[in-house]
Amino acid sequence: MPQYLSIKEASEYLGISTHTLYKLVEREQLPAAKVGGSWRLNSEALDDFLGGQRRPRSKSPEILIVDSDLKSRRELASMAMSRGARIQLATGVEDTEVLLTAGMKPDLILYAIPRELDQAFDFMSRVRATRSNCRVAAVVPPERAADLADLMSYGWLIVLPVPVERPEMVNLIASL
Repeated sequence: MPQYLSIKEASEYLGISTHTLYKLVEREQLPAAKVGGSWRLNSEALDDFLGGQRRPRSKSPEILIVDSDLKSRRELASMAMSRGARIQLATGVEDTEVLLTAGMKPDLILYAIPRELDQAFDFMSRVRATRSNCRVAAVVPPERAADLADLMSYGWLIVLPVPVERPEMVNLIASL
């Protein structure tokens, strides 16, 4: 399992200053994800970077994970970060709307559908009002997937079964 390092830990690991590391991250020369306001770097990706085995992508996909369950948010974030995605977390529609209105332009929104489907319709309406072309992946138990047919009219939508498996996440990120 990969280890995720803070900026300070990663700068010590690489033997460079935190200032230099911030520059590399900001220029997207190193894959990193922002989680809760702090940058995290995958130690395996740092090894690849140092070894010259792989060049980081010019732009890591940015994913907004919207889920009220903390454990689920962490699991989804861990899977996405392991594939080099930049992550932002939100707990619900209000958080999401604030982020999108503030200028966030995610490549994908991973949205855990709540029990009340009316909330899902409200979420999609508000997302489409702010970012009409943003891809949304609904994370939902398979038995509820049929209930989402009406949500398809709101635009591009992927349905992922719960629990999300690593290969599904890898394929989804690779498609961005």
